[in-house]
Amino acid sequence: MDQVELVAQPRSVTGKKVKRLRRQGIIPLVVYGGNTAPINIQAAELDTRRALAQAGGQLVALRIKGEDKPRMTLARDLQRDVISGALLHVDLHEVDVTQRVEAEVSLALVGQPPPVARGEALLIRVLNTVEVACLPTDIMQSIEVDVSGLAGLDDAVYVKDLTLSQNVEVLTNGEEMIAKLEPILAEEEEEEEEEALGIPGAAEVEIVQRGKPEEEQEQTRR
Repeated sequence: MDQVELVAQPRSVTGKKVKRLRRQGIIPLVVYGGNTAPINIQAAELDTRRALAQAGGQLVALRIKGEDKPRMTLARDLQRDVISGALLHVDLHEVDVTQRVEAEVSLALVGQPPPVARGEALLIRVLNTVEVACLPTDIMQSIEVDVSGLAGLDDAVYVKDLTLSQNVEVLTNGEEMIAKLEPILAEEEEEEEEEALGIPGAAEVEIVQRGKPEEEQEQTRR
């Protein structure tokens, strides 16, 4: 992946006055870490959003006007408007590329378990991210989790099943579940089981993959 860069300028506007910057399409940022005190900076909103999207949690080379060389940073805190989702503020952590850091990496489920393909089970996601420790240059955008090997109706994949580079240490408990299969029950059986076990309703869990509708299964058998 090519190095992601973001060009910024020193910022003198602070506090509530930064609303004026946002109306001008400028995002207030703070860079901290390294051997200096936190620095208030600003960058074009479009450039900031593009850089963060391209980096996906990886390093961003921050070029501040007036400085000779870029600062290697990681985005640590993105503040967004709770209604519109618009980006409001970004904290960038300057890192030493020779020292290990801790980072949160998203999990991407790939493949389709045979029971899901046959319409016998649902694939339920339980965990979205894991914490890792590695050099900043070894941070990945996401970790692929192959679920195509889940063959039994109650099979699951756990953090301990992840296969990563020896340069990356997973800090999340290995016994935490990432995804699991759940058999598709008749409606009456499902309601009885949920009531007996106190399981939350379907609206409270994330179904990643769903099997074929009953009509499609019937047509397949014909």
